[in-house]
Amino acid sequence: MTDARRAVQLPVIHKLELSNFSLYQNRNKIRVGFGDGVFCLAGANGLGKSTFLSILNYAITGIVSSPTQKFQSAPEYYQDSIKYAQYYFQGRISELYRDDAEVTVEFSVGESNYKVTRGFFEPEAIRRLEIVSPDDIQVWEADATGSRDGRDVHEKYVGAILGHTGLAGFEQLVFLQHFLVTFDERRHLLFWDSLDATLYALYLVFGVDPAKVADAAEWRRKADRLESQARNAQYQATTARDNRNGVLKRTSPDTLPNMELLEKHERLVADHGKKKTAVGQRSAQVEDARLTVNVLSAELATLRRDYNQAFASQFQSSAAPTDHPVIAQLLNDCECAVCGRTGDSVTHAAKLALEANACPLCRLDISESNVQSDPEVFSRLEELDTKIGDTRERLTAAQHAYERLIKELEETRSKLSDATEVLREFERANNDELKDAQQPKESEAIAKILQQYDDERREATRRRDEFRVRREEFRRKLVPIQKELAEKYSAAELEFVPMFQQLAHQFLGLDLQVQMQERARGPELVLTINGTRRRETTQLSESQQYFVDIALRMALVQYLVGPDGIGCMFIDTPEGSLDIAYEGRAGQMFGQFVHQGNRLIMTANINSSQLVLRLAAACGADHMHVERMTDWTTLSEVQAESEALFDDAYARIENALTRGEF
Repeated sequence: MTDARRAVQLPVIHKLELSNFSLYQNRNKIRVGFGDGVFCLAGANGLGKSTFLSILNYAITGIVSSPTQKFQSAPEYYQDSIKYAQYYFQGRISELYRDDAEVTVEFSVGESNYKVTRGFFEPEAIRRLEIVSPDDIQVWEADATGSRDGRDVHEKYVGAILGHTGLAGFEQLVFLQHFLVTFDERRHLLFWDSLDATLYALYLVFGVDPAKVADAAEWRRKADRLESQARNAQYQATTARDNRNGVLKRTSPDTLPNMELLEKHERLVADHGKKKTAVGQRSAQVEDARLTVNVLSAELATLRRDYNQAFASQFQSSAAPTDHPVIAQLLNDCECAVCGRTGDSVTHAAKLALEANACPLCRLDISESNVQSDPEVFSRLEELDTKIGDTRERLTAAQHAYERLIKELEETRSKLSDATEVLREFERANNDELKDAQQPKESEAIAKILQQYDDERREATRRRDEFRVRREEFRRKLVPIQKELAEKYSAAELEFVPMFQQLAHQFLGLDLQVQMQERARGPELVLTINGTRRRETTQLSESQQYFVDIALRMALVQYLVGPDGIGCMFIDTPEGSLDIAYEGRAGQMFGQFVHQGNRLIMTANINSSQLVLRLAAACGADHMHVERMTDWTTLSEVQAESEALFDDAYARIENALTRGEF
């Protein structure tokens, strides 16, 4: 594991204890242990499965994530979540147990073991904290007499865990817990929902100094705010201009400008802008098509190289020379692959040599008595030949698409050129009238109003330009850190990308690629499936979005902790979005993550889903524990009537755990 990776360490959960949590009304105390592998809390709808994951994160961070809150920056997310956490547990805990209800979590960070006890209505307070390090044991308790407040204990906790995790601020720990290791009922998509959140995660995972990450996030936030202010100023300038034009429209005909001329000019300007945008969009499509052709060309070249190597190994065993691709091209196409000459005369000497059982190139004897065949090599040649044909067909289609898009781009550019010429000609022909129309003669009162709007427009334009200048200052500060991220990602790519590909392939059964590309607002991960880029969530089904995003998180966590570390993820399983074909594959993906030495704390519905069954069969009882949530709380009347069905579902899971059958 590299030093860069050791810079940040994640908590690994071991135990959780709940006291007087009224939602789980069948037990005053609930104790659960999270051993190696999978802990699956399985139950019916409405019993509090999602709440359980919220409790876990609350115990570690004092924070509960709001389903409607969007990520803008880590500090803002932390502060807003504190407010939400103060009210989240109301209704889940009886007023009678408000002061007695508490949660205790045990986890480790590196070589240090933590035991944290919190009340549920004091997000920034800890009742008891115990930290056991290799050479020390420290204990802090909040004193009801006031000698030590729970907030003081929380401050001790923050200082200690930042030291052990290597993070620069507690909000970074909150972010990693809520946006990287947890996929909960919010269904937040790290891949697509927020570029700010994705970048923040990439900085921390791939080894950028957490202090730099905090600075970069602040600079990025300030740049975004200045961009928003610049847009507002532009809106104010546009409004002032429109108001000025509105006054002109209400002015007497003697003082009105040539509105027909102005409107035609505006239409020509708008049409020119649309065609310019179309050229930009078409250029992006051409670039995508060109990259696809390059990828497929490289793939075809690799396959051909593999074919030639396999054939060479067969040829070394005295295979028939007519099967060699160089000789086959010479005989079938009457074309020499060495000098490029074509025609019947080219093949004459080769045919004479072959009739004499001699090699056409070296002229040595190749009598048929020496010809042998290796079945494995021949089978490999057939397989490669099929792949070459498929790839060649895909490449041909991609080349056709590229050529078509090139033509369409040329047509679009031609239309833009025509629109540019029309606009210029119109402005040249009507130069004086346009100037007069823009500066009409008005009465004194109207002139003052128009002057006011002109002043407003100029001031708004001045502020817009000032905001943009300051925005660019912060963007320039970001460049070195973004460059550092790109370099670190490039160094990690050979290790990280295969992790993601293997996990995602388990679910989708398709070839995936993920690349980091520079965009206007910074580096961005781009997903490619079977050679096609998927930039928008609309290009994937809901289940694909969810589980590809989970695969990304798993790969990021696995890379962050390194080959010797343990990644611990919390997943509120999005089973409702899966069809039958993908349920089992999702279970296989989860199983692969666990078999690589990681831990998974998940919730799942008790139903006919293959996900839990397939995962149970893959992990077995030694690496998976299924907790019956129906024992924790009272079932509804409808659920109680079907309790036998729940028992049957649990029995099938138990059978999969113990016998590997389902």
